[in-house]
Amino acid sequence: MLGAVAHVGITVRDMDKAVEFYRDTLGLKVIGDVTIDGQEASTVTQVPNTKLRAVYLRYKDDPTSPPIELLHFIEPGETGKPYPGLANPGITEVAFWVKDIDKTYEDLRAKGVEFYSAPQLFDLEGEGYGKVKAVYFRDLDGTTLELMQNCPD
Repeated sequence: MLGAVAHVGITVRDMDKAVEFYRDTLGLKVIGDVTIDGQEASTVTQVPNTKLRAVYLRYKDDPTSPPIELLHFIEPGETGKPYPGLANPGITEVAFWVKDIDKTYEDLRAKGVEFYSAPQLFDLEGEGYGKVKAVYFRDLDGTTLELMQNCPD
């Protein structure tokens, strides 16, 4: 019934700061930037008088990877609190594969990114991943992101 993932959307408070974080700090490439408004936008979001900006970013070396869609509601602006976190039901994180998790972890820490912990090793053989290292961190609005690295035996 469903096809491949089209994109993953993350609502942000400040688009310029969010783009700077995802592009300059995390190294994603901007592939699109559009402002959407009108009745269709209000209908699809179920937010009256919607005017929003959507910026699409992707891993620069893989044009087939699903993009991240950053959404900023220009109108009506913020309507609630940030997403509650990992232990609550709903989407909990967006994960990114990296080639060297320890180096990426250290590079991002040097740029001021705060992590939940150091990278941890997991055996996810039953889930189809094998052994992986993983670590969580947050973006500027508190959205949890994850780094993952395959670790061959």
